[in-house]
Formats: sequence, C-alpha cells, structure tokens
Amino acid sequence: MFKKILASLGKGAATVDLQCGNRNYQAGESIQGEVVIQGGEVKQKINQLTVRFMMNVVLKQGSVSKEVAQIPLVNRDCIHPKERKVIPFHYVLPMNIPISRGTVSYYLDTHLDIEGGVDRKDVDRLVIQSQKSIQSIFNAMDQLGFRETADSGKLDQYGQEFAFFPTQQFMGQVNEVEMRFANEESGIRVWMEVDCKSGYKEIEAKREFHLNQSVLEHEAGLEKLLVKYISEAIDQPYAFTQPFSYSTNHHHGRASQLGNAIPGMVGGLAVGVLGSMLFTEMMDGFDVEEMFEEATEDLDGGFDSFFDNGDGES
Repeated sequence: MFKKILASLGKGAATVDLQCGNRNYQAGESIQGEVVIQGGEVKQKINQLTVRFMMNVVLKQGSVSKEVAQIPLVNRDCIHPKERKVIPFHYVLPMNIPISRGTVSYYLDTHLDIEGGVDRKDVDRLVIQSQKSIQSIFNAMDQLGFRETADSGKLDQYGQEFAFFPTQQFMGQVNEVEMRFANEESGIRVWMEVDCKSGYKEIEAKREFHLNQSVLEHEAGLEKLLVKYISEAIDQPYAFTQPFSYSTNHHHGRASQLGNAIPGMVGGLAVGVLGSMLFTEMMDGFDVEEMFEEATEDLDGGFDSFFDNGDGES
C-alpha cells in the first residue's frame, strides 16, 4: 500500500524514454524510434501513451509551440513492476514542412498518462534539414559568396522565406537576395527577389524559375545559372517587377491569403499549423506605403500580370 501511495506521487512510478537513432531529418523522411516504458515498484494502469511532434516558432508576439502531429501508441494497458515495454513508432515528415532555422525548431513530446498517478513526460529535440535538391541551392549561394541573414527562414502567410546578403562579387550592387522554394515533379520552383541598389534607393527585382533535377545535381552549372539570374536583375531591375505567382492569386485582400499556400511550398505547412498567429504577425508588419506600391505595380502590369507568372522561365 505504501508503495502505491508513493507511486501515485511519482516516487517509484513507471518512467518513459523516447529513443531515436537520428536527430537530423529531411522533409519527406520517416522519423523512426521507440518509446521505452520502465515499470516502477508497483503495477500501474496506463490510460494513454502518445508522442506529439511539436513546432516552436519565434514570432513578434513571442515564442509559441504548436502541435504538428500526434502519434497515439498505447490505449488502456498496464505496466508491471520492473517490466520493460518497448513500443516502436514512425512518422513521415511532410514535404512542405519548414526547415529548422533560428526562429523555427522542433521537438518530440512523449506523454505517458498513468491512472491515479503523476503523468510522465520526455522531450527530445530534432533538426529538420533542407532536402538534398534545395540544399544544393544553398550550397551554390554559399559558393557565390552569399550568407544567410540572422532572420533567414522566417515564416509568413505563404510559407518560409530565406534571405542572403553578399560578401563577394555582388557587394555594392545587391543589398539582399530573398528566396522561396516549392517542390515540383521534375525539380524545384524558385521565387527570387533581388534587392538591387540604384543610387540612393532600392529596386526589388522579382525572378521566378524552375530548376530541373539535372541542373540541381551539377554544382558548377547551378552556380552559373544563379549568377545569370542575379546579374540580369541588377542590369535590368525594372524588367522584373511583376508580382510573384504565389501572391497574384490573392487579389481579394490580405486576410484571404492565409491558408492558401502554394502546393509543395517549403514552409507551407506552417500556414495551417499557426493560422491566425501568422495573420497577426502579418498585420503587425502592415505597411500602408508598401501596400500602395504593390497595388501600383499591379496596375502598371495591366491585365498581363494575371497571365504572366514571373519570368515565364521553365
């Protein structure tokens, strides 16, 4: 009886430990591991054992953790004294999951619900890396002397945006290059905004193009192509001012943009997970002057803007 009382208070009770062979994963990969329940001093009833895959995001209003997925493992079982139960699990990461960056992180939260006792928890950190094809773009940018900014990888109502600043050949010509990616059947769709220096002002040149798998697998050719797109933006910034295709689908107000991420867009998963929080984040940074400039760009583009998605390159 005394042992049961102690177990109900957490002393000598069952413990839980999630074990994962790997802590680094890419989008589309399967997280595989096992949960070990170690019996305590007395027999205890298990109401439920679950593993929650959690995303932690730093927004302007603070840090917030949201559940991406819940993996139920055990319902209504019992654990005997000193017994060791091993329950395997797996979870396939979505292709549109945000990549780990300074403002985005992940962990597995294991929860053991014990009847009449103190619930047990175990927290394990994970890193979600970019998939090989997108990592090749990051590597190419690095070879060209670009480095990611401190806030690169931030989330918004479309997905995840990555920002780079030049340290070599484009210094003095480019302030920043911002990129978004989407998985397509034969490669990666890229949206690139080049913030070009023009006298005392900055011009945002927007490029949209598809990189097929053969290009992504050849480093030198990929670097050459990125230099071409950036150089063209610098030389003729006003030739690339059409809105991006992912934004031209939402002409009925900014609020309606939430929940309409492009299929395969890296980070698009966050739109559904964070929802109204991204809307609040978007409104906190709402700039009337910027909205006016965007509206002017749309008008300048005329009806063609509804049919011309970026460069029209494929």
